[in-house]
Amino acid sequence: MKKKKVKTKLKRFIIFLILIIVLIFVFLYYRNLKVKNIYVIGNSYLKEYEIIELSNLKYYPYLYKVSTKNIEKTLKENPIVNSVTVHKSLFGKITINIVENKVLYQNMDGEYTLSNNEKISLDKEVLGVPLLINSCDEFCEKLVNKLVLVNKDILNHISEIEYKPNDLDKERFMFYMSDGNYVYVTLSKLNVINSYNEIYPTLEGKKGILYLDSGNHFEIKKGNIE
Repeated sequence: MKKKKVKTKLKRFIIFLILIIVLIFVFLYYRNLKVKNIYVIGNSYLKEYEIIELSNLKYYPYLYKVSTKNIEKTLKENPIVNSVTVHKSLFGKITINIVENKVLYQNMDGEYTLSNNEKISLDKEVLGVPLLINSCDEFCEKLVNKLVLVNKDILNHISEIEYKPNDLDKERFMFYMSDGNYVYVTLSKLNVINSYNEIYPTLEGKKGILYLDSGNHFEIKKGNIE
């Protein structure tokens, strides 16, 4: 019985010793492990190297020094970033998932207006966004809130936006389409523009002015824009 007890204690000690050695090995491995791979997902306007620099990962630091919470906090301070999640693995891999705010239009001064109503300057031109060619006064914020609901492919078809109120509607805009047509819309019904791809074939290749700012029908008029 005494021998069995001694053997049992010896086995337990050996298992404990092995566990300690493994833990020490893991600690030393992790302590000396540097960031090996950085993956950036979801970015369009921000360049990958910009994100890496903002995250303080440019020189591939030791993994244990990398705080995912700090990286997320830093990146969220950038107006382009809507949300971000950062994950790191025990093998030196860091993955940065970014959801960017949408660029809705460019102002005449060269600034871009984002879906969070921030205005930013970029060192490269953003293709596929319209140009706001005049001031929209106090309706700019509402315009942003409505443009967020416009499908991306439709927004890409709008080359210019002009604020064009009349006596009946102070929230009236004109969209200059890349196909040569003009579309009147009002902010309260701006979501109707999402049907443009279905409306366009009915125009039978004709160019003119499409009125979507009043009524539930579409009327094409040629001639001077009023």
